[in-house]
Amino acid sequence: MKTEIITINSQGQGMEEALAMTESLGAESGLAEEEKLHLRLLAEELFGMLRSVAGELAAEYWIIKEDRQFELHMKSEVSLTDEMREQLISASTSGENAAGKGIMGKIRLMIGEVFLSRSSEAVIASGLAMSLMSTASAIGQSTGADAYLWSLNQYREEVEGSLTKDKGEAWDELEKSIIAKLADEVKVWIVGSSAEITVYKAF
Repeated sequence: MKTEIITINSQGQGMEEALAMTESLGAESGLAEEEKLHLRLLAEELFGMLRSVAGELAAEYWIIKEDRQFELHMKSEVSLTDEMREQLISASTSGENAAGKGIMGKIRLMIGEVFLSRSSEAVIASGLAMSLMSTASAIGQSTGADAYLWSLNQYREEVEGSLTKDKGEAWDELEKSIIAKLADEVKVWIVGSSAEITVYKAF
């Protein structure tokens, strides 16, 4: 089943309603209290990333559920404003790149990097990389737009097999990440001007 779509934005509007829907669905599915909390935490991680975007950015949020398997979707049509572009460029030139701390911070910068690079702006050292794939394989049809995919599990495998000096730091980041510890998988899709993040969790 697919829930209703709730519109949320980076100013926090719609998020309480979206969290209430998430908790309600968890209860209806017979989840234990700790499981319902985990589902809510995953939603909060998604929303936290949206809140960290400069300016006002709207997104659609919905859940697809089958038995005790959940997919949390957040999708947005991204149009970089001057404020967003300035935030992304400053992140690429700042020494510590605080905006890119943590997995969710890096995912946000990675998405911004894709949109920024299309306009020949500075490239951000997000530490993550999206795979360019054919649109046909991404969404089942060709639209002529580039399609990109990033997978948390694939990234985890790359970190495990890495021999670079940054391996320890990257693994530590995964260990400390709420979403990396609780989610079964996280996938990020970018097709044209649309960016969608899906969090997968089975109980």
